[in-house]
This record gives sequence, structure tokens and C-alpha cells, in this order.
Amino acid sequence: MLSSTPLTAPRLLEELVAAADPASNRDPGAGEGAARELLLAANAAADDDLEAEASVWVCIHLLQQGKLREAISESHHARERLRGEPPDSRLGAARMELLRTIALAGSEAGEFEIALGAAQELAGDPAVHADADAALDAAFSLAVCLERMGDSWQALRILNEAIERHGDSAPSFPMLYTLNGVVATAIGAYHRLHDIDDGGEAIDLLITARDAAERAVQLLDEFENPIYRVAVGGNLGEVLTYQGELEAAERELSDALDRAERIGAMAHRDRVRATIGAWRIASGQYADAFEWLEQLVADLGDDGPHSTRIRAHHSAYLAAEAMGHFDRALAHYSVYERLERRRTMNQLRSQSEMFVTKTEADAEVERHRYRAERDPLTGLGNRRRLNRTLHELSAGAGVAEPFALAMVDVDHFKWINDELGHGVGDAVLVELAQVLLDGADDDDVIVRYGGEEILIVMPATTVEQATARCERLRGRVEGHEWPGLPNDHRLTISIGIAGTPPCEADLVVSAADRAMYAAKHAGRNRVRVATTDDVRDATPLAILRP
Repeated sequence: MLSSTPLTAPRLLEELVAAADPASNRDPGAGEGAARELLLAANAAADDDLEAEASVWVCIHLLQQGKLREAISESHHARERLRGEPPDSRLGAARMELLRTIALAGSEAGEFEIALGAAQELAGDPAVHADADAALDAAFSLAVCLERMGDSWQALRILNEAIERHGDSAPSFPMLYTLNGVVATAIGAYHRLHDIDDGGEAIDLLITARDAAERAVQLLDEFENPIYRVAVGGNLGEVLTYQGELEAAERELSDALDRAERIGAMAHRDRVRATIGAWRIASGQYADAFEWLEQLVADLGDDGPHSTRIRAHHSAYLAAEAMGHFDRALAHYSVYERLERRRTMNQLRSQSEMFVTKTEADAEVERHRYRAERDPLTGLGNRRRLNRTLHELSAGAGVAEPFALAMVDVDHFKWINDELGHGVGDAVLVELAQVLLDGADDDDVIVRYGGEEILIVMPATTVEQATARCERLRGRVEGHEWPGLPNDHRLTISIGIAGTPPCEADLVVSAADRAMYAAKHAGRNRVRVATTDDVRDATPLAILRP
């Protein structure tokens, strides 16, 4: 609740932010109201950034209340306002959260083209290739779309691959909701399979779902979130119901329903209500189940979440059939079958659109990654490209591959900058990059490490082979005509080389660097291989998962 005492404008904004932020607000209805107040206050204060962030928060609160189409409608202005924001900025993070919200709302409302468009835009963001949690975000959003469209197996594959790529990165809130996505997706696959499965795959899906749910429960102790406390508890209760553990399932479902009603999470509440109907059927309470589900169907109407309506009508059909009320069973089955056909039609239409744009989307993702991994001056790779290359060549990618690495440094480069100007220095670096590229092998990766230092990574190359190749490169540089330099100035480079083996992958850059400085001290314009002492004194480089 906001303060009733008069506040200064900054203090008022501060209280509104605290009340509107979905990360701290436990009541989506109250959060929406606070976010709308914040919109007005930010507009009055001419704070465009805060106004954009408040718009995103409105959409999130609408989604949590189950106001799906309203959330989609409200998202349009905020999406345009945030387009192009740098991914590592506060508004860039808000943009990614908005895209995830649109993907979820569109999926639940059956607006799959809208949902897929947001998910694909999220997947194309450069942050996805640089941040493990951003990659989880993108995978989760796309998987939700596919699951709601009926392709649970593709969705499950995407989620499991994203979790595997995340690996040993620190536990995070995105990991929590991605694990919950695995639970929901495995349950969806179970529903589509259990009546026709003869090979035990349906049972395996429940095991997968339960394992992910129990991991998510552990993360809830670290990343407490009232919405996901409901979602995870409701999903776990559903798994336990289908596994026949009805007493434990009842505890989870009752707790989830109570929590959902207390915080006003109507979409989650109705999903839990549908599961409670299934629980009553599993418990043999057919009449109670049918009455419960009929009320749920009436409450959902025609605008409730598509997947929840399908689940409610199907369970109502089962309860009515068990009681011998075949006319009511047929009525519910007819609605269930019509909703499934509509979902299938939307799935085919959206997949057709995806088929046309997939190549374009993949190309756009690759363009984003290319730009994110390029040095803007020389066109060589940057440290991000180096990190990805070292990770791929090291055991972190699964199988370690021997490689050599050369650290190249321009001799007397400071003199060029000081005496001839930085413009000439930059021109020399651009020209040097081209000389090295022309002399390198096709598999070599060349990156600008910093200043005039350039690294050449040579896969499947021994130290002896690298030494011979670097001698040829050194000669190329020495004999090259350098525009902008005095006629009597001969440009030379010093090169240090290290390789695996004998180096470990995380030591090879430092060992090559030490060898390069030894080449400088020995007179410059020469190639030197790292010694045992260089390797022993080398500093480990953190090879991060890209």
C-alpha cells in the first residue's frame, strides 16, 4: 500500500516503483494498478525510460491475472519504444522481459503467430549468445509457443538443450522457470500420449516432469516468487495425480489453489482448478468432479486460456462418461474436439509461416552474432569470439582438440602513434589484419586481443607447425609495403607461440603472451616458443561457456 502522507515527487516515484515492480509485488491486481499510476507519474516527470519500464510491468501483471488479450494489446506501444535498446542495458533487459511476456500471453490465448514472432525476436537478440540466462529466456519462450501449439516433443528438446548448455552456470531465476517449463511440457506430451502409448514413454514423461519439478522446488527456496510457487506446486500436484500419489497431490494442489486465490493469479488458479477436477476423477469422485469442472467451464467462457479450456472439457467428458451421462459427455467431448482442431489449424498455419521465415530468422541470428564478435576497427574477431573458439576447442565442448596459439605484437607501435598520429596507427592495424588474414589457413581464427596485440588460434596444429607458419607471417609483414609510413621505416612484429599440449587450454594465452615479450626482449622481429617456465608462470584464463 502506498503512503497516505504527502510525498515529494522523487519519493512518490520510489514508492510507486516498489509497488509496481513484478519482482517485489505479490498481488498482480494491485501491481497493475501501481504500474498504471507509475505510468502517469513518469509521464508527468518526463522520465521516458521509467515510463517504458512501467508499460512492461503493466503487461506482466495483466498476464499473471489471465488478461491475455489485454496484455497483448498493451504491449504494442512498449515494444516499439524499446526496439533497439542495447541488450546489456536496463531497458534492454525490460525489452527481453516484454518479449517473453508476449510469447506467453500469445501462446495461452492461441495467438500463435504473435507468440512466435516475439519468441523469434527474442532468440535473435545478441544477448542470447553472450549470456546463459538470456539463452534460457529465449528457449523457454519458443518452447512455450510450441507446447501450446501441440508440439510438446520439440518444445521439450529445446528446453533440455538449453538447460544442458547452461551447465554449471550459477543457479538463477530463469533456470527456475525453465525447469517449470519442462514440467508443463512433459505433462502436455503425457496428455497427448498416455491413451495410445504401448512402450512406456508416457511413464517416462512423468518421471522427467517430476524430476524437473523437484529441482524447481529447490530453486524456489533461493528465488522465492509467489507466481512460480503456484505454478510449480500446481504442476507437481498434477504429476503426482497421474502417478497415483493422490494424498501428496492433494496437498500440493490445495496449497497452489489457496496461494493463487490470495495473490489474484487467475490464469494459474484456473489451471489448478482443472487439475483438481482430474484429481477428483482419479479419486473416483465422479459427481463432484463433474460439478467442479462444469463450474470451471462456465467461469472460463470463450476467452479463457485455450489449453485450460481443452483440459477442462476433456476432464468433464471423462467424469460424465464414468457416471453414464453420455449426453453430457458427448457435449463436452464435442467442444474439446473443436478446440483441439482449432489448435491444430493454428499450429499448421503458424508452422507454414515459420517455414517461410526460418532461413531468414537463422540468417538474422547469425548476423547478430557476427556483429557481436567483431572488432569494429580491423574486422577481426574480438575477445567474445576468442572465448567461443577456446571453449569449442577445450574439453568444455565435450572433446578437447589440440591447437596452437600465437600472440602477435607490432614492434615500436607507440612510436607510430606518437610521431605519425593515431590515424596512421589505426591504418597500420587495419592493413596488418589483412596481411595476417591473407597468410592464415582457412581454419585459423584471428582476433584483436587489445591495442596492437593480435591472437591467431590454429586448430589441429602442433607447436612446430605453428612456428613454421608464424615465421612465414613474420616475413610477410617485414616485406610488406606500408602506406602512411616513412619509406625508410620497416614494420616488424614479434610473435610468441604456445600450444596444447603441453599447455592446458586455460594457460595457452598467457604462455604465448610471455613468449611474445621474451621475443621483444631478445631484439624484436622474431618468433619464440613458450618455455617450461613460461607455462609454469602463466595465468589461467577463464574460458566461459558462450
